Amino acid sequence: MTLSKKGGLGANSVIIRAVLAFALAAGLGTAAWADDRPEQIVAVEPHAGAFVVPVVLNDTVTAKFIVDSGAADVCITEDMASILMKSGTMTGADLLGNKTYMLADGTMLQGKIYRMASVRIGGMVMEDVTVRIATANSSLLLGQSFLRRLKSWSLDNARQVMIIN
Repeated sequence: MTLSKKGGLGANSVIIRAVLAFALAAGLGTAAWADDRPEQIVAVEPHAGAFVVPVVLNDTVTAKFIVDSGAADVCITEDMASILMKSGTMTGADLLGNKTYMLADGTMLQGKIYRMASVRIGGMVMEDVTVRIATANSSLLLGQSFLRRLKSWSLDNARQVMIIN
């Protein structure tokens, strides 16, 4: 901070303080909103050593996705993208570009990424989620582009449920 000759704060300091106050207020509002969300409990099913959960994309397509915290983004197949395109709920305007991914085995893979208007699990809806379009034989993955936006989530192995806050 800078002091003016009269001992007060300079104009730049006042602006910086106002911006910081606004940012803190906005952050506190977001945190309060997140705390007000009810906890969601969604049944999961074991599948090939992992868990799958029912996911609804753009209120159009429902499918079982592998919960994969190691995946950078939600991943859908070309076939699913085609269904969403035909329904009009995903268009060329949703294309965000290309991204390079490194798979668990170290393979580098180029993929198109799109903006998905909504991804729903149980009663929890996330808007504007990044999704990767993968080949037809790929697994559907619920990755970090959805999971990291949750306040918290966990899997209860004994009850076979996903707990979302």
